[in-house]
Amino acid sequence: MTSVNPESNALNQRINYWQNSLNPGVGLFAVRNISPSIGIEVNWLNTRLTGTWDNKYPPHLISPGRESPLTYNSQINQFDLMVAFNVDQIMLPGDPEDNGHFFIKTGIGASLIKDNKKFYPGITYTRISYALGAGYSVSLNERIKLQIGSTFRSVNTDNLDGVHVVANDKNGQLVHFMKIFEIYNYSYLSVSYRMGYFGSTKRKIIFTRPNWR
Repeated sequence: MTSVNPESNALNQRINYWQNSLNPGVGLFAVRNISPSIGIEVNWLNTRLTGTWDNKYPPHLISPGRESPLTYNSQINQFDLMVAFNVDQIMLPGDPEDNGHFFIKTGIGASLIKDNKKFYPGITYTRISYALGAGYSVSLNERIKLQIGSTFRSVNTDNLDGVHVVANDKNGQLVHFMKIFEIYNYSYLSVSYRMGYFGSTKRKIIFTRPNWR
């Protein structure tokens, strides 16, 4: 989890205060192909973001009276609408589909963030997020596919980790930076089941000679 600070007077434009942990998650998704190379995907993800304060940084202002080193624990409910691109079909349009292909996804979503550590009690955030991911998909049979991939989400919030970004500006003054995007990554292995018929339905046209009388 990384904080990206676009404010011009920030001493550090990218900050990661934490030694982040790996956490499991669960999700569901549905894809509708609108062409061999493009699909529309909606998905839901539920996961946690956790970590321990990196002691190379001074203690956060919220630290007094809390455990040392400071930890965070954020519950994430993520909803996305994305466009998925079949890279193989874009590079070689019209070629027969192989059992496997690379894909790229991008889109917009909403991140529902619950701070389980209650750094700022009573506050639950819902923020716009932007997603970019890639991976590889392989068909096991006509119905079942496996996908392995990774998605980065940039969330328009300063509280993905539960605390406000506090740092020195270029003049050495301690300030709260509020125009922050925070980024988290989710890597996954998924299984999908195809509804309906595999492949496209082809029409057979038969030309007959008129029967003149």
